[in-house]
Amino acid sequence: MAKDEQTGWIVEMLMASVSVAPAALLEEVMADERCVAFGPIHHFIVGAVLLACWRNAEASGERDAMLKDDLADLMSRSDCVPGATCARWGVCGAAASAGMAYAIVRGNAPLRSEGWQEGQLMVSELLAAIARSGSPRCCKRDARVAIREAVSFFNALGGPQLKAWEKTPACDSYAVNTVCMGEKCPYHPAMLSAEERLKAQATKPE
Repeated sequence: MAKDEQTGWIVEMLMASVSVAPAALLEEVMADERCVAFGPIHHFIVGAVLLACWRNAEASGERDAMLKDDLADLMSRSDCVPGATCARWGVCGAAASAGMAYAIVRGNAPLRSEGWQEGQLMVSELLAAIARSGSPRCCKRDARVAIREAVSFFNALGGPQLKAWEKTPACDSYAVNTVCMGEKCPYHPAMLSAEERLKAQATKPE
């Protein structure tokens, strides 16, 4: 399947979204039946969700044009990050994707000092959080960790403010993950209280 066929529906969904809560929007994207359980598509999704929420929070009259350009730029950058980078490079693609989005927002460039250090520090924090989360081959968990950790770094820019999403989503991909951590994962349904499970089911996008 061509890259544009894999990402076209994501772009369409994000262009139509008005959300400023990246974690909530991430759940909407990952709940779509077209979103696969694993793979490098998540290297695009994480940054794309952050960019969409950022441009929504800016509330600029140029939002559509800016976001369209942002997503095209991100798609080009994320194409350079293949699957299994967490094992082969020692860098999770979800964290790298958040770094790409941050770099796009800041206008980072190889010879531009502003934003360079902050972007590196953010990605290092995301990688640490993902590494502490447990085990390989769970793109959904790593995407959730990356998004939640990235919000505070984007908000520290002092411009638009992204909203944290306090609900704990119940993972519905664990059954197809042969190396799922099970109850060691905070998103495993068994780890949610009865009240949280009911809330997660009630708020799950249709």
